[in-house]
Amino acid sequence: MPPKLTFQQYPNLPPRTNLNGAWRLEIHRSDSIRGYLGAMNCSEMAIEAMEKAEKEVETVHVITLTPQAYTIAKKSRVNNFKETYRLNQRVVTTIAITKDGMSTKEKTTYVTTDEGFTTIRIKSTMPTTNGIAEVSDTRRLENGLLYQELVLTNLSTGASNLTKRWWHPIPTPVEPEPEPDILGNMGAMLEPV
Repeated sequence: MPPKLTFQQYPNLPPRTNLNGAWRLEIHRSDSIRGYLGAMNCSEMAIEAMEKAEKEVETVHVITLTPQAYTIAKKSRVNNFKETYRLNQRVVTTIAITKDGMSTKEKTTYVTTDEGFTTIRIKSTMPTTNGIAEVSDTRRLENGLLYQELVLTNLSTGASNLTKRWWHPIPTPVEPEPEPDILGNMGAMLEPV
């Protein structure tokens, strides 16, 4: 397991003026994900597994905001994916839901930001294993840190939860360069003239 990174390890990191860049979840200062997952009606076993995963492996989000789009890359023990949304536009995606077999349902997302990219609001309506949930995810820059408020309302059960989380800036990881297309180049060399 890699060593835990702390904010103090990056004294030369310039202060953030917007939300662009990499952010590490400050697990000890943040609310547990328990209430959020409980309102979603997840099993106790799933909640305990997620809490354990957050304690054992860092959660890092890399945010890229432009005037047109919001991209977030999420890396943790349970997540490793990237999502991109056009700003100020309703986006509908199809996601897999498992309950009594495999089925798919729609997730609706609407993302807005301010001019300086210091606040972002993500409103989603998404399926759960047993119903529908509305999620409001607000992230804003506060004194060089990212402060997040996740508000979840389970429309099927009426349960709701507010989760507050803090994120520290860390150096943004560099994406590896794609491997050269050796076979493609060889294929071009083998074509008859």
